[in-house]
Amino acid sequence: MNQNDSKALIQKPDQYLADRAKNLDELLDQITLPDGTEEAIISGSAKKLIRDKALGLFKVGEIIKEFLDWNDNVDKDIKEAKKNVLLAHYFQKNESNSLAVSELKSFISSAQGNTLFNKIVRILDDSPPDELLMKHLSSALKHMIDGDFIGLFESHKYALSQIEQISPQALAILADKSRWPHMKLGGYSANGTKLSSDWLMEFNNAYSQSKGVFDEETRTRIRYSISELINRRIVEAHLVGQSVAKCTVTDIGALIEPYISS
Repeated sequence: MNQNDSKALIQKPDQYLADRAKNLDELLDQITLPDGTEEAIISGSAKKLIRDKALGLFKVGEIIKEFLDWNDNVDKDIKEAKKNVLLAHYFQKNESNSLAVSELKSFISSAQGNTLFNKIVRILDDSPPDELLMKHLSSALKHMIDGDFIGLFESHKYALSQIEQISPQALAILADKSRWPHMKLGGYSANGTKLSSDWLMEFNNAYSQSKGVFDEETRTRIRYSISELINRRIVEAHLVGQSVAKCTVTDIGALIEPYISS
Protein backbone atom coordinates (compact mmCIF):
# COMPACT_ATOMS: atom_id res chain seq x y z
CA MET A 1 0.00 0.00 0.00
CA ASN A 2 1.53 3.35 -1.04
CA GLN A 3 1.52 6.53 1.03
CA ASN A 4 -1.42 8.11 -0.80
CA ASP A 5 -3.55 4.98 -0.39
CA SER A 6 -2.68 4.85 3.31
CA LYS A 7 -3.62 8.50 3.78
CA ALA A 8 -6.94 8.00 1.97
CA LEU A 9 -7.77 4.94 4.07
CA ILE A 10 -7.06 6.76 7.35
CA GLN A 11 -9.02 9.84 6.35
CA LYS A 12 -12.05 7.89 5.10
CA PRO A 13 -12.02 4.42 6.72
CA ASP A 14 -15.78 3.97 6.28
CA GLN A 15 -15.45 4.49 2.52
CA TYR A 16 -12.59 1.99 2.35
CA LEU A 17 -14.61 -0.64 4.23
CA ALA A 18 -17.68 -0.01 2.06
CA ASP A 19 -15.59 -0.55 -1.08
CA ARG A 20 -14.06 -3.72 0.32
CA ALA A 21 -17.54 -4.96 1.32
CA LYS A 22 -18.53 -4.83 -2.36
CA ASN A 23 -15.61 -7.15 -3.08
CA LEU A 24 -16.84 -9.49 -0.33
CA ASP A 25 -20.31 -9.53 -1.91
CA GLU A 26 -18.77 -10.59 -5.21
CA LEU A 27 -16.83 -13.40 -3.54
CA LEU A 28 -19.90 -14.66 -1.69
CA ASP A 29 -21.98 -14.61 -4.88
CA GLN A 30 -19.47 -16.98 -6.48
CA ILE A 31 -20.00 -19.64 -3.83
CA THR A 32 -22.41 -22.39 -4.90
CA LEU A 33 -23.55 -25.58 -3.23
CA PRO A 34 -22.45 -28.90 -4.70
CA ASP A 35 -25.06 -30.66 -6.87
CA GLY A 36 -27.64 -32.44 -4.78
CA THR A 37 -26.78 -30.61 -1.55
CA GLU A 38 -29.90 -28.44 -1.48
CA GLU A 39 -32.15 -31.46 -2.02
CA ALA A 40 -30.38 -33.31 0.81
CA ILE A 41 -30.87 -30.39 3.18
CA ILE A 42 -34.54 -30.04 2.28
CA SER A 43 -35.19 -33.75 2.72
CA GLY A 44 -33.59 -33.65 6.16
CA SER A 45 -31.56 -36.77 5.55
CA ALA A 46 -28.27 -34.89 5.70
CA LYS A 47 -29.08 -32.28 8.36
CA LYS A 48 -26.96 -33.76 11.15
CA LEU A 49 -24.05 -34.41 8.85
CA ILE A 50 -24.16 -30.79 7.70
CA ARG A 51 -24.35 -29.46 11.25
CA ASP A 52 -21.40 -31.57 12.30
CA LYS A 53 -19.22 -30.94 9.25
CA ALA A 54 -20.44 -27.63 7.86
CA LEU A 55 -17.05 -25.99 8.18
CA GLY A 56 -15.54 -28.48 5.79
CA LEU A 57 -18.32 -29.62 3.46
CA PHE A 58 -20.93 -27.17 2.38
CA LYS A 59 -21.65 -23.54 1.62
CA VAL A 60 -21.59 -22.39 5.24
CA GLY A 61 -17.95 -23.38 5.55
CA GLU A 62 -17.04 -21.61 2.32
CA ILE A 63 -18.85 -18.48 3.42
CA ILE A 64 -17.09 -18.51 6.78
CA LYS A 65 -13.74 -18.87 5.03
CA GLU A 66 -14.47 -15.93 2.73
CA PHE A 67 -15.46 -13.75 5.71
CA LEU A 68 -12.33 -14.67 7.64
CA ASP A 69 -10.03 -14.20 4.63
CA TRP A 70 -11.66 -10.87 3.81
CA ASN A 71 -11.33 -9.68 7.40
CA ASP A 72 -7.67 -10.73 7.56
CA ASN A 73 -6.89 -8.79 4.39
CA VAL A 74 -8.77 -5.69 5.54
CA ASP A 75 -7.11 -5.84 8.96
CA LYS A 76 -3.70 -6.12 7.30
CA ASP A 77 -4.42 -3.11 5.04
CA ILE A 78 -5.63 -0.95 7.93
CA LYS A 79 -2.67 -1.81 10.16
CA GLU A 80 -0.23 -1.09 7.33
CA ALA A 81 -1.93 2.24 6.56
CA LYS A 82 -1.78 3.29 10.23
CA LYS A 83 1.95 2.60 10.42
CA ASN A 84 2.58 4.35 7.10
CA VAL A 85 0.79 7.51 8.24
CA LEU A 86 2.43 7.39 11.69
CA LEU A 87 5.92 7.29 10.18
CA ALA A 88 5.03 9.91 7.55
CA HIS A 89 4.11 12.30 10.38
CA TYR A 90 7.33 11.38 12.20
CA PHE A 91 9.50 12.22 9.18
CA GLN A 92 7.61 15.49 8.67
CA LYS A 93 8.63 16.54 12.18
CA ASN A 94 12.34 16.18 11.32
CA GLU A 95 14.38 18.67 9.33
CA SER A 96 16.65 15.98 7.89
CA ASN A 97 15.18 12.76 6.52
CA SER A 98 18.55 11.04 6.47
CA LEU A 99 19.09 11.83 10.15
CA ALA A 100 15.53 10.77 10.96
CA VAL A 101 16.07 7.43 9.23
CA SER A 102 19.36 6.87 11.06
CA GLU A 103 17.86 7.72 14.45
CA LEU A 104 14.76 5.60 13.85
CA LYS A 105 16.97 2.66 12.86
CA SER A 106 19.00 3.01 16.08
CA PHE A 107 15.79 3.25 18.08
CA ILE A 108 14.01 0.17 16.75
CA SER A 109 17.19 -1.93 16.65
CA SER A 110 17.69 -1.56 20.41
CA ALA A 111 15.77 -3.75 22.86
CA GLN A 112 14.27 -0.77 24.68
CA GLY A 113 13.41 1.23 21.57
CA ASN A 114 11.90 -1.76 19.81
CA THR A 115 9.67 -2.44 22.82
CA LEU A 116 8.51 1.19 22.89
CA PHE A 117 7.90 1.26 19.14
CA ASN A 118 5.80 -1.90 19.33
CA LYS A 119 3.86 -0.37 22.21
CA ILE A 120 2.96 2.53 19.90
CA VAL A 121 1.97 0.05 17.18
CA ARG A 122 -0.28 -1.82 19.63
CA ILE A 123 -2.00 1.43 20.59
CA LEU A 124 -2.66 2.02 16.88
CA ASP A 125 -3.88 -1.54 16.36
CA ASP A 126 -6.35 -1.25 19.23
CA SER A 127 -7.84 2.02 17.94
CA PRO A 128 -9.98 2.85 14.89
CA PRO A 129 -8.13 4.74 12.14
CA ASP A 130 -7.65 8.28 13.48
CA GLU A 131 -5.07 10.62 11.98
CA LEU A 132 -5.14 12.84 15.06
CA LEU A 133 -4.01 9.91 17.21
CA MET A 134 -1.24 9.14 14.71
CA LYS A 135 0.01 12.72 14.92
CA HIS A 136 0.15 12.49 18.71
CA LEU A 137 1.93 9.14 18.61
CA SER A 138 4.42 10.42 16.03
CA SER A 139 5.20 13.24 18.47
CA ALA A 140 5.69 10.68 21.23
CA LEU A 141 7.98 8.68 18.95
CA LYS A 142 10.10 11.73 18.15
CA HIS A 143 10.23 12.78 21.82
CA MET A 144 11.57 9.36 22.82
CA ILE A 145 14.05 9.09 19.94
CA ASP A 146 15.42 12.58 20.61
CA GLY A 147 16.27 11.75 24.22
CA ASP A 148 17.84 9.01 26.31
CA PHE A 149 15.26 6.35 25.47
CA ILE A 150 17.34 3.63 27.14
CA GLY A 151 17.75 5.44 30.45
CA LEU A 152 14.15 6.70 30.38
CA PHE A 153 12.67 3.40 29.26
CA GLU A 154 10.39 2.90 32.28
CA SER A 155 9.20 6.52 32.21
CA HIS A 156 8.41 6.22 28.49
CA LYS A 157 6.46 3.00 29.07
CA TYR A 158 4.40 4.66 31.80
CA ALA A 159 3.70 7.74 29.68
CA LEU A 160 2.57 5.61 26.73
CA SER A 161 0.27 3.61 29.02
CA GLN A 162 -1.35 6.90 30.09
CA ILE A 163 -1.66 8.14 26.50
CA GLU A 164 -3.30 4.84 25.54
CA GLN A 165 -6.17 5.56 27.93
CA ILE A 166 -6.94 9.05 26.60
CA SER A 167 -9.02 9.84 23.51
CA PRO A 168 -7.33 11.65 20.61
CA GLN A 169 -9.66 14.62 21.11
CA ALA A 170 -8.69 14.96 24.76
CA LEU A 171 -5.00 14.65 23.82
CA ALA A 172 -5.48 17.49 21.31
CA ILE A 173 -6.84 19.76 24.03
CA LEU A 174 -3.96 18.81 26.34
CA ALA A 175 -1.45 19.54 23.55
CA ASP A 176 -3.06 22.99 23.21
CA LYS A 177 -2.18 23.88 26.82
CA SER A 178 -0.29 27.07 25.95
CA ARG A 179 -3.51 28.57 24.53
CA TRP A 180 -5.89 27.70 27.36
CA PRO A 181 -7.83 30.84 28.36
CA HIS A 182 -8.68 32.04 31.83
CA MET A 183 -12.26 31.42 32.92
CA LYS A 184 -14.68 33.60 34.83
CA LEU A 185 -16.43 31.98 37.77
CA GLY A 186 -19.80 32.51 39.38
CA GLY A 187 -20.18 30.84 42.73
CA TYR A 188 -17.33 28.51 43.63
CA SER A 189 -15.47 26.83 46.45
CA ALA A 190 -11.72 26.32 46.72
CA ASN A 191 -9.12 24.61 48.84
CA GLY A 192 -6.39 27.23 48.86
CA THR A 193 -6.09 28.24 45.20
CA LYS A 194 -7.33 24.89 43.86
CA LEU A 195 -11.00 24.83 42.86
CA SER A 196 -12.96 22.13 44.65
CA SER A 197 -16.31 22.95 43.02
CA ASP A 198 -17.25 21.98 39.47
CA TRP A 199 -15.70 24.21 36.80
CA LEU A 200 -16.23 22.13 33.66
CA MET A 201 -18.85 24.36 32.03
CA GLU A 202 -16.92 27.56 32.74
CA PHE A 203 -13.78 26.23 31.10
CA ASN A 204 -15.70 24.64 28.23
CA ASN A 205 -17.36 27.98 27.46
CA ALA A 206 -14.09 29.91 27.68
CA TYR A 207 -12.12 27.40 25.61
CA SER A 208 -14.81 26.99 22.94
CA GLN A 209 -15.14 30.75 22.60
CA SER A 210 -11.36 31.17 22.31
CA LYS A 211 -11.44 28.68 19.41
CA GLY A 212 -14.35 30.38 17.71
CA VAL A 213 -16.58 27.37 18.28
CA PHE A 214 -20.23 28.26 18.77
CA ASP A 215 -22.25 25.34 17.43
CA GLU A 216 -23.64 23.20 20.22
CA GLU A 217 -22.62 19.83 18.79
CA THR A 218 -18.90 20.72 18.64
CA ARG A 219 -19.02 22.41 22.04
CA THR A 220 -20.51 19.21 23.47
CA ARG A 221 -17.66 17.13 22.04
CA ILE A 222 -15.15 19.56 23.54
CA ARG A 223 -16.92 19.32 26.89
CA TYR A 224 -16.69 15.53 26.88
CA SER A 225 -12.95 15.74 26.18
CA ILE A 226 -12.37 18.28 28.96
CA SER A 227 -14.42 16.13 31.33
CA GLU A 228 -12.22 13.17 30.40
CA LEU A 229 -9.08 15.12 31.31
CA ILE A 230 -10.62 16.21 34.62
CA ASN A 231 -11.86 12.73 35.56
CA ARG A 232 -8.46 11.18 34.79
CA ARG A 233 -6.82 13.79 37.04
CA ILE A 234 -4.74 15.16 34.19
CA VAL A 235 -5.90 18.75 34.69
CA GLU A 236 -7.14 20.88 37.58
CA ALA A 237 -8.08 24.52 38.05
CA HIS A 238 -6.57 27.22 40.27
CA LEU A 239 -7.65 30.73 41.16
CA VAL A 240 -5.55 33.47 39.59
CA GLY A 241 -7.69 36.43 40.62
CA GLN A 242 -11.06 37.49 41.98
CA SER A 243 -13.52 34.95 40.51
CA VAL A 244 -11.00 34.11 37.78
CA ALA A 245 -9.32 30.72 37.40
CA LYS A 246 -6.97 28.95 35.04
CA CYS A 247 -6.85 25.30 34.00
CA THR A 248 -3.45 23.74 34.68
CA VAL A 249 -1.93 20.27 34.29
CA THR A 250 -1.36 17.91 37.19
CA ASP A 251 1.83 15.88 37.60
CA ILE A 252 0.41 13.23 35.27
CA GLY A 253 -0.52 15.87 32.70
CA ALA A 254 2.96 17.38 32.92
CA LEU A 255 4.44 13.94 32.29
CA ILE A 256 2.30 13.32 29.18
CA GLU A 257 2.48 16.79 27.65
CA PRO A 258 6.04 16.59 26.17
CA TYR A 259 5.12 13.39 24.33
CA ILE A 260 2.31 15.02 22.36
CA SER A 261 3.75 18.50 21.86
CA SER A 262 6.96 17.88 19.92
